[in-house]
Amino acid sequence: MAFVTANAGVKVQIKSQSNDFWDAITNNQFLLDAIPDLYESIIFPKPSNLQERKITYGSSSQNIKTSTERVVENSDEKFIYTVVAGDILTKYEVSDFRATISYPADKWVKWTWTYKYLKDGKRKALDLDVEIADIVLKSLSKLDTFIQKKQH
Repeated sequence: MAFVTANAGVKVQIKSQSNDFWDAITNNQFLLDAIPDLYESIIFPKPSNLQERKITYGSSSQNIKTSTERVVENSDEKFIYTVVAGDILTKYEVSDFRATISYPADKWVKWTWTYKYLKDGKRKALDLDVEIADIVLKSLSKLDTFIQKKQH
């Protein structure tokens, strides 16, 4: 079995204050309020373990409905998580999914992801990239708009 490593990502310019935006990302703040059609719930199954969270996506997410993520870095510069269970891995037949959100540099936020898939699974991998890019763009832009409104 030959695995292929895929890399993709998006970059979005924000208008809100970089520190406020970053606080919202790193503290899981506002996502449910800012984007209720995309994020139905974000729960921490074990309150003593804030490194693992289970996300249930809303109606704006076409094919990805659940995801269990393990936060591997939550710093002033990066928020990195891996997907350990859910639709990303099962529906798209990928493994080792890892995403990185970088602190806004000159008001640009970068969210990248990498994963592995079997060579004959290229079509599903491309579909996954489209789906993740849609979720990421909605998340970043709607969160930015929400924070701007709170700042005024």
